[in-house]
Amino acid sequence: MTNVLLKKLSGFFDIDDGIRGLIADLCKERCEFAAGTLLVPQGGDYTDVLLLEHGWVTRARHLENGSRQIVNFVIPGDFVAMNALLFRTSDFELKCKTAIQAYRIPISLLGETLKRNATLSSALFWVNAHEESLLAERIVSLGRRSARERTAHVLCEVMSRLEIAGVEDIGQFIVPLSQEDFADTLGISVVHMNKTLRALEREQILSFRKGVLRVLNRKKLEIEAGFDDGYIQFTRRNDRNAWKARAI
Repeated sequence: MTNVLLKKLSGFFDIDDGIRGLIADLCKERCEFAAGTLLVPQGGDYTDVLLLEHGWVTRARHLENGSRQIVNFVIPGDFVAMNALLFRTSDFELKCKTAIQAYRIPISLLGETLKRNATLSSALFWVNAHEESLLAERIVSLGRRSARERTAHVLCEVMSRLEIAGVEDIGQFIVPLSQEDFADTLGISVVHMNKTLRALEREQILSFRKGVLRVLNRKKLEIEAGFDDGYIQFTRRNDRNAWKARAI
C-alpha cells in the first residue's frame, strides 16, 4: 500500500489503523503504464480511479485551434480521475508524462467504501479541497501574474507538493516536464518560457537542464513568486480545523 497518501493526510488528520486498513483494502491491484499512455482522452469515459505511487500524469484541455492548456500535474500521492465518482466522461485529457505505477481502484468499490465510512470520506474531501486550491491559484497566476512570477510560482508550488510527497533533496530534483509543458501550463509561448528560465538562471536563482531543476536560491524564488504555501501546506494554516479521525 502506498504511504504517500497517508503521509499527506496525517498532517491534517489523526490517521488510525482503521483508516490505514480501509486504504489498504482499496489498494489491492497495482498497475503500470508506460510514458505517453493516454489514460483517459478528453471527452472519453472513465474506467477506474487510480492512486498514483510513482511518476507524473498531466491533466490537460485541448482547444479547437490546436492549443493545449495543462491544468495540473498529478504526482505521487494524488488520485487520477477522482471525478469518476460523479461523472461518466472526462472534460480533460489524462496522460502519463512518465512511466507510472499506481493502484487501480474500481469506481463502485471506492463509492461503497466512502458511503460506509465518514472518516475516509472526510479525508478524501480534504484531497479534493487541496486540488481545488491548486486550480484556484493557477487561475490567479494566469490572470494576474507576470510570466516571471508565474514561472517562479509554479516551481515553488511543485517543490512544496514534492516535500509533502517525501522528496528528500528538494534543492535538486527531476522535473519530467519540457519547456513546452511549462509554457502550456503558464499560458505563454515556448520562446517566452525559454527567456524567462534563462533570466532566472543568469540571476543564479535556479538552473534547469535536461529535466533536472536545481533551485539555487529558494528564498529569492519565493520572493519573486510572492509565494505563500498555505494553500498547499494546509497543516501550517492557523485557521485549520484539526479534525480527528476518532471524532468523526
